[in-house]
Amino acid sequence: MRKINPKVIQFFEALADETRLKILLSISKGPIAVNEIHREVGEPTLSAISHQLRTMSDLDIVRFEKKGREKFYRLSDAHCWCPLRDAFSQMSNKTKCPHCAMLFKKGSVLI
Repeated sequence: MRKINPKVIQFFEALADETRLKILLSISKGPIAVNEIHREVGEPTLSAISHQLRTMSDLDIVRFEKKGREKFYRLSDAHCWCPLRDAFSQMSNKTKCPHCAMLFKKGSVLI
């Protein structure tokens, strides 16, 4: 059995939280301030949003840039968005990744 990198486990554990997913959807549109994220997510306190952002920042899922007293968050890179986009597409039966579908059909190793 192939050993799984602990960072992969932490990444998916971080995504297994509804609030974090809502935050990531908000951030996926481009750099956004914590206050704006809180307004869009509309759930926990501003402090709770900041805590979730810190957790995701520690895992390098999101990054921030300080402008004055505000932090503007963005996805750390496009690779963080790919598994999310694919999951949302797959679960809504909209699309399937053509590359993975081809490999699966051929019986190839996907990972």
